[in-house]
Amino acid sequence: MQPHVALLRGINVGGKNLIPMAELRVCFEELGFDSVSTYIQSGNVLFVAAGVDERVIETTLSKRFDYHGRVVVLDHRAYQAAEAGAPPDWGVADDEKHNALFTLAGTTPEKILDQLPEPSEFERITPAPGVIFWSAPKDRITKTMFVKQLAGHPAYQELTVRNHNTFFKLAARLAELAGH
Repeated sequence: MQPHVALLRGINVGGKNLIPMAELRVCFEELGFDSVSTYIQSGNVLFVAAGVDERVIETTLSKRFDYHGRVVVLDHRAYQAAEAGAPPDWGVADDEKHNALFTLAGTTPEKILDQLPEPSEFERITPAPGVIFWSAPKDRITKTMFVKQLAGHPAYQELTVRNHNTFFKLAARLAELAGH
């Protein structure tokens, strides 16, 4: 049994796919997972399990909440590997926006980046296992490829995005579940 995090794509965003966290917790408990908790409203579910099948979670979410459920599930070790791939200064500068773009099953950071237009000269993009770390100055955010082109690009459908605060909070919660 080890800790996992499920990162749901596209829930509680812009008034679409509204799922109460209490109902989401119950859903994961009914799937047989232990120590289920959620973090904020954007679809972050922490739990303990011996094994996880993302397809079963996606199918269950889709049926129960009537939307096309997509999810990235990482165990504690995989999340630590992603975190180790972050640039040392990622998430540090207050005058920058920092996002972690997790890739859904069937794709990789490299495949996603190959599909996207070139980033602006002030965007910093670093691929790591299962995630792309992105940063840009807040005062230039509207001029970034991330804001101007990514959301409308087909590759965006293969990602779920978390800001740096959520990323680091989930890392801490996974460590707590692991007993570290």
